[in-house]
Amino acid sequence: MILESAAEVFAEKGYDGARVEELARAAGVNKATLYYQIGDKEVLYHAVLERVFRRTADEVEEAVGATPDCEEQIRRFVTVFAEATGNSRYLSPILLREIASGGRNLPDAAVRQMGRILGALTNTLIRGTREGMFRPVNTFMVHMMIVGSLNLYAANEPIRRRNAERHPEIFQAEHFISNREAGEQIADLVLAAIRQTPTDNKER
Repeated sequence: MILESAAEVFAEKGYDGARVEELARAAGVNKATLYYQIGDKEVLYHAVLERVFRRTADEVEEAVGATPDCEEQIRRFVTVFAEATGNSRYLSPILLREIASGGRNLPDAAVRQMGRILGALTNTLIRGTREGMFRPVNTFMVHMMIVGSLNLYAANEPIRRRNAERHPEIFQAEHFISNREAGEQIADLVLAAIRQTPTDNKER
């Protein structure tokens, strides 16, 4: 598929570094076919990002909406993101490149899908706070804790591998757990941080 192949090129080279010839070659088509079916490089890049974020947003909303329990909603939110970063070789590199550039090439369509993802988490946190399950928190910071940690963990694997070769006494098996396992640990940490405690109630 053209978008899938193009995504891998963009992940490796970035938007500026990817050439149309490389994108067409990776997709197994010529430049004329690429232009005819998708459009120029900018259109192709926008289509790649809108597709991946729409798919993630759809999965997040479906997973979160499948349970009324706020803690379980948080776990499902994290699980979807962990699987997205683990199953896709290009999501984290592309997203981190965009963050580093200030979103210079990030299309509005992708930003709207990112808003859906943030909205699902925000609604859960607000409802959990109202119901006395969670303490008041900055919802965006919780979002950054989850999304930032998972994307950095996924993108960092090659560096971890190199370090493990040079410093085997430091790097252990726990540094190479799956993205899903990493997600489970992040969910535990986030819930431990935001969960309402008897002490919180006394302070009020």
